[in-house]
Amino acid sequence: MSKVKVITDPEVIKLMLEDTRRKILALLRNREMTISQLSEILGKTPQTIYHHIEKLKEAGLVEVKRTEMKGNLVEKYYGRTADAFYINLYLGDEELRYFARSKLKTKLDIFKALGYEFDEGELLNVMDELLKKEHEFKTEISEEIEANEDSLKEFSNEDIIHAIDWLAMARMGRDEESIELLKKLGELLKK
Repeated sequence: MSKVKVITDPEVIKLMLEDTRRKILALLRNREMTISQLSEILGKTPQTIYHHIEKLKEAGLVEVKRTEMKGNLVEKYYGRTADAFYINLYLGDEELRYFARSKLKTKLDIFKALGYEFDEGELLNVMDELLKKEHEFKTEISEEIEANEDSLKEFSNEDIIHAIDWLAMARMGRDEESIELLKKLGELLKK
């Protein structure tokens, strides 16, 4: 299994963002599971879970890890194809861009609840551009990690994900456009 898998196909990203599939991927992060186990935990019919598993298999996100005989039945245990999936919501697909922007709007509500005052449209645009840059750098770094996976086997997934975050910050710190956007964010978002 891969440590990190970069997902760049907008259709696969949309498939991953569907609620039940997202939950299945989260459950399979910890251990291999059968359709019946997933069905019980998620409170969905086995047919529904099977449908979602098939979609995730077609997209290359899950696979059969092992099979076991239970009486006359063969039970398949499914697992993820990577420990961590990295998706970029800024690939030019309008639906994904809308999704990314709507997630940012929630942050604005939090800022308001904390007493910050700002021009919503301007702040949203700055945050959107910053996230676009961050995703661009994280995609590059994740691809670098994918290519060098053998040298990272001794590190935990959590440490690798944090390393991606730090490397992205370092690249943003060297990127003039990112620096200007961070300065603008600082000007806009203050009490």
